Amino acid sequence: MPIRDAIRTSVLSKKWRLNYLTIPQLVFDDQFCKELVDSANKKKTQKFFNYQLNETVTNSLMLHPGRIERFKVCIPKFSTVGYPNVNKWMLYLSTKNIKKLTLEYKKNFVRHKLPPYFFSCLDLTYLKLRNFDFSPPPEFKGFLYLEKLVFFGVHLANNCFESFLSSCPLLQKLHVSACSGVRHFNIIGSKLKVLSIKADDKFESISLENAPNLTKVTVALERAVIGLEDNPIANLGKFGDCLAKVKLLRLNGKFLQASTVA
Repeated sequence: MPIRDAIRTSVLSKKWRLNYLTIPQLVFDDQFCKELVDSANKKKTQKFFNYQLNETVTNSLMLHPGRIERFKVCIPKFSTVGYPNVNKWMLYLSTKNIKKLTLEYKKNFVRHKLPPYFFSCLDLTYLKLRNFDFSPPPEFKGFLYLEKLVFFGVHLANNCFESFLSSCPLLQKLHVSACSGVRHFNIIGSKLKVLSIKADDKFESISLENAPNLTKVTVALERAVIGLEDNPIANLGKFGDCLAKVKLLRLNGKFLQASTVA
C-alpha cells in the first residue's frame, strides 16, 4: 500500500492505525513526490509543495513509534524554497536502528550537509545518498554492518573516502558516480565483490590492490580528457594489479581514450 494511503487509513480506522504503526518501511519515492507536485501545480505555488513534503514525511516519522527498517525519501528538483527537514528526520531515525536508508536530493547544484545524527545510524546495511556533503566526525568508527553503498553526486570532505571504506568491513557492493573530493580511488574491502565508478576528469589513480575478491568492475569517465597538463590522468598501472577473480570488467571508451593518451 502506498504510504499516503496507509496514513489516510490510519486516521479513519483504529484497526488500520495499529497496522500503520507496524509498517517497517517508510518510502516516499518519485511517485509520491509526483502527486505532491501535481497538487502544487494546481495551486500554482511551490510553497505548498515544500510544506506538504516536509509535513507529510516529518509527521509520518513522528507518529510512528514502531521499528523502521527502511526509510526512503526522493526530494525532486521542484523543491526550491527552503530545505527539507533532513536533520529532524535523521535525529529520529538515529534512535530506530534503521537498516536501509535512501536520501536523494534531485537538484544537482544543491547539496545538503548530513547532520551528526546520521553517523549514529550504526545498524545500516544499505545506504544510498544523492547530492549530499559527507563529512564523518573524528569519533565516527564506521558502519560495521554496511553491505551496499551508493553515492551519487556526493562530496566527500577531508579526503575521507579511503578511511571510510576501511571502516565498512562487510561492504560487498560499491557504486560511486559523479562524486567530488576524491582524486585517488584506493578501493579497500576484503568482502567487496561489485565495484562501479563513474569519475570526473580530476581523478588521478585507481587501485584495486586492497580489494582482492572483486568479481565485477565497471569504470567510466564522464568525459574524455583533453590536455593532460591541466587534467592529469596518471598512475593507472595499479588498476590492473588485482583482477585475478574479476569475471566482468567494463571500461567505457572515454576511459580507454584517456588511458591511451596517458
